[in-house]
Amino acid sequence: MGGNNASPTHAGPSLGRVVWAAFVGVVLVAAGAALHGYLSHWAPGLGAFGFFYPALLAAGLLGGWVPAAVTLGASVGLAWWFMLGPGGGQPAHAPGAAANLIIYFLSGALVALVGARLDTLLRRRRIGLARLAERELRYRTLFESVSDGFALVKAVWGPDGRPVDYIVLEVNPALLRMLRADASIVGKRQSEILRDTPQTWLDACQTALAGKPVTFEFQALGGAKWFEIHLSRVGEDRLAQFIVDITDRKVAEARHAELFDELNHRVKNNLAMVSAMLAMQARVASAPNVRDDLNRAIDRIQTIADVHAALYRSSSKDQVDFAAYLQDLCERLAGSLLTDERVRLAVDAEPASLPLDKAVTLGVVVNELVTNAAKHAFPASEGGVIRVGLRHEAGNLVLTVADTGKGMGDSLPNKGLGMRLVRSLVQQLDGAMEIGGGAGSVFTIRMREAGILPLKEAAQSRLL
Repeated sequence: MGGNNASPTHAGPSLGRVVWAAFVGVVLVAAGAALHGYLSHWAPGLGAFGFFYPALLAAGLLGGWVPAAVTLGASVGLAWWFMLGPGGGQPAHAPGAAANLIIYFLSGALVALVGARLDTLLRRRRIGLARLAERELRYRTLFESVSDGFALVKAVWGPDGRPVDYIVLEVNPALLRMLRADASIVGKRQSEILRDTPQTWLDACQTALAGKPVTFEFQALGGAKWFEIHLSRVGEDRLAQFIVDITDRKVAEARHAELFDELNHRVKNNLAMVSAMLAMQARVASAPNVRDDLNRAIDRIQTIADVHAALYRSSSKDQVDFAAYLQDLCERLAGSLLTDERVRLAVDAEPASLPLDKAVTLGVVVNELVTNAAKHAFPASEGGVIRVGLRHEAGNLVLTVADTGKGMGDSLPNKGLGMRLVRSLVQQLDGAMEIGGGAGSVFTIRMREAGILPLKEAAQSRLL
């Protein structure tokens, strides 16, 4: 296929056909001349032209331009023989005969042209029909052998101009096997085949008929089967439906989700166990600094456990609603760190969905920064507000933790374990952190939104 660039539609007849057509044309011309010679005894004024036109037309139809030209040359030669040559019989009429010969040549050329043109058109027609038959054969082979279901349907419109049903025009054997039906469904309406057709299906049909392909999943046969439906417009009121059985995939996904839930639940329980053991150790610790370090470790572990709890409650198994998680995290931190009303914790978070690993990392960062602000930003006699913000900005997700406390002055927090942990985690996120001083402290973390799914709801805001 790739090495043949000639178009069969415009290819001429074969050499053998051209030779055969030229031979037939010449034979017909000779037969016409012989017939003219025989009939001229009874009708002396009979012209030779009428016997040559069928030969010209036949040569053109059988072989195209070349046989038609050969036949025309042979017929003109014989016409000259009868009119001007030795077969003319009456040289006195030569001037008129010469004009007649010219007229015959022109008219004969026109007949030959018509025959050759008809041959080209007929040949193209035959090639077109052969190609159409080949395409039909390929379509039929694909239609009957493909493992996915296919149906061609025609929409039934309601008074409001919306599709209310559709008629099945054609189905392939694979779809019949999927539906456990036979060919009798052809010609029936969708509502006769599938009881209680969902409105969402008809809405998808309307979208596809508007020119936008649609793909959706559908559970059928009492919930035992799952299908993936692809709808594409193939006419003003016709749709092609490609139907794929995805039951095995759905079963595998359900099993995977069960295993993931079980794993997630065990991780959460194990983290809770570790937190409880650390809490017991903190209660018996004699040194205040050791007890404080143990409590901070408990907060870090609990932050990770909270992410798993949020994931366990969500419908998605690999994405965390980080705005909601941030609210819960700050609620817990406010309850454990802010024992009086001097300091408040406020959250202003735009909705965002993060992958599990990013949510865990960013949650630990928030835990460290909020804990640091609650313990060190406000003197015992002063109060203020710690603000946690999350927003989308120019392709970045921006997290801010700010306080209205005493500020850091000229010293930046670089030596503490918590800040070293924060910087390390920000690097893991491939982000950048900016620290602002002055009246209070501001920590701003920017990370690219690749892999982050922004949600469209309004920003959540709450004062804890």
